Amino acid sequence: MKKICFILLMTAAGASNAFAESVTLSKAAELACHRIERLVTLKKIDESFLNNLGTMAVVAQKQTQPTDPAFKVTASLYPGADGKSAQLELLMDDQGKTLNFNVIAGPASMNAPKWQDKDAVTLTENSLHYVLEGWQTSNPAVKPFFADLKSLRLSQGVDASGQLVSKVEFLSNSVPTTLEVLLKMDGNFISAQIK
Repeated sequence: MKKICFILLMTAAGASNAFAESVTLSKAAELACHRIERLVTLKKIDESFLNNLGTMAVVAQKQTQPTDPAFKVTASLYPGADGKSAQLELLMDDQGKTLNFNVIAGPASMNAPKWQDKDAVTLTENSLHYVLEGWQTSNPAVKPFFADLKSLRLSQGVDASGQLVSKVEFLSNSVPTTLEVLLKMDGNFISAQIK
């Protein structure tokens, strides 16, 4: 019985380590979307971070101690009249848990898209779901964006039928191409292509 308990404990520890290792730059960005939603709900940051998100950058941090941040995610709003943007910096551990956050004040966003059904953060998160899952199921060429995401940019576009769509463009640290994911305004997937 003791041997079985030991094996179960070791399996659980291995699963925990596997989870920690599975947090990629793209997963950190997706977890940052959840954190932004939570911070807005708790009224710790302004609701404009939910509605006017324009870009997100993700950087792996060098850890000298296990308690040091593993990721830094910078979410920037659409720029204001002076071209500058309010920003939210999130520092995360190697499991994607937010350790702390910092708001960098900026002007009110100008010319931010008006989203009909879903907010900007939800649309960004839904497009990240394609990155997290699509490279395994439908498009192996997406893997550099999954493993080595550098940044993303959210904008509004129009599809071939003239309907408004959400367009998220992803950049990777390891390839020169761009991944473009189009979503309906309700957040449902339309298409993806690498340019």
